Amino acid sequence: MFTLNLNFSVLAVELIFLITGIFFFLVDKFIKNKNYAYYLVFLAILLGFGFLMFTPFGDFTKAYQKDFFSATIQLFLLIGAFLIVLISYTFLQEFRALNYGEFYGLFLFSLIGAFVMVASQDLLTLYLGMELMSIPVYFLIASNFVYGRNSLEGSLKYFIAGALASAFIILGLALVYHSQGSLIFKDIFTNLAQGLNKKELFAALILILAGFSIKLSLVPFHMWAPDAYQASPLPVTTFLAGIVKFALMGAFIKIMILGFSPLRVELGTFLIPIALITVLIGSLLAIKQDNIVRMLAYSSVAHVGYASLGFLSGDYLGYGFILFYMLIYLFTTIGTFGLLIYLASIKREFLEIPSMSGISQKLPLVAFLILVLFFSLAGVPPTAGFMAKFYIFIMLVKGNFIGVAILALLFSVIGAYPYLRVIKVIYMDKPLYDYEKERYSISLFIPIILSLFIVLLFGVYPKPAVDFIQRTLYLYMNMLLFHT
Repeated sequence: MFTLNLNFSVLAVELIFLITGIFFFLVDKFIKNKNYAYYLVFLAILLGFGFLMFTPFGDFTKAYQKDFFSATIQLFLLIGAFLIVLISYTFLQEFRALNYGEFYGLFLFSLIGAFVMVASQDLLTLYLGMELMSIPVYFLIASNFVYGRNSLEGSLKYFIAGALASAFIILGLALVYHSQGSLIFKDIFTNLAQGLNKKELFAALILILAGFSIKLSLVPFHMWAPDAYQASPLPVTTFLAGIVKFALMGAFIKIMILGFSPLRVELGTFLIPIALITVLIGSLLAIKQDNIVRMLAYSSVAHVGYASLGFLSGDYLGYGFILFYMLIYLFTTIGTFGLLIYLASIKREFLEIPSMSGISQKLPLVAFLILVLFFSLAGVPPTAGFMAKFYIFIMLVKGNFIGVAILALLFSVIGAYPYLRVIKVIYMDKPLYDYEKERYSISLFIPIILSLFIVLLFGVYPKPAVDFIQRTLYLYMNMLLFHT
């Protein structure tokens, strides 16, 4: 007899975020002191931590499951969201025309979508979670319209790219359903393990990959990224570059583990030219950018390309290295954009790289923080960014992808130039402006210092984070294989 398991306890975090977000939209208009929204979303995330850590694993119907993998990804997403909320407080104090309640409400709704996506047990639920994560981001990008009309252009470009991604994914879902009559991951895996409909399901996987490639800004679907990044309020750019991409990569790994695992090797072979071209194009286009946000947008394209190299091995060790890479990129991005928020509060022109000339003379602490975080993005030891790339390269060498490893290493030298250029401008050029230093905001510098600490700690001693991720995948796979 078919029964539905309506275990609402596994949805506790999502329900807290949903209630809080709805509350913002209902009462924000009637509250004059808009800082209430910051404290309320802060409290909601703290409650989310508590429920995530202490709620037992389980499932809600057969579409949503809280397990080792989803809980780990959601924990990282919550930590990142917590830090982004902190840096957004300082930003919103400066840009008061933005609506606080709507900002945090849309932020929570998008986070719910990310949670649903990584905990889904079928392709339809995953797709709905992706849309719920993406749609609020369109509005968050456009919310900057009061300060710049280009925000509408950036939002529209991201919306069109998202619509195209949805079309590819829906086509993939239709092909899966046509070939086997089910969208459940376990059914897909069973068919592939038996050698049924392999060609049709591989074609469906490529269509789904195309949709994810657009969202992740893999080449040739990367051109929306610089306009969307530049048009967004800086906390939204941080969310888009860090949280959204981490969630998307975690969700695609889940698709490969649960559903399309027998096609791991074929997918890795297919991704070789895509990943390498993404790294090269992202690195080259970042060189010519004078706006630092656009430069970071193109460099994010290259970083997703590096992370995608982890799929080439076709084993779960490579998938763990992908998650470690994206985790380090998440924290480095939060710290970097936190510093940009501080610099923009002093002088908006500091978002242009030539205008950052000589800021080390008046802002030595900020200059040092940029130095360390940019070294991490460039992959310079002893930072975590170096270790993240090191694990990817080791995986390529052990998988006999020597040529791919050599090319990726050469491209990483090209990719280091934009970061070194910024450091050169900060430390070696003469100042262009006379300005007064702003007070250091606690809510802004706590996430920056924490990001710096993680970048240095995992650069020297990455074993705890890598082991935690790999053991999570190991336990998850054992639960899948031996659970009865």
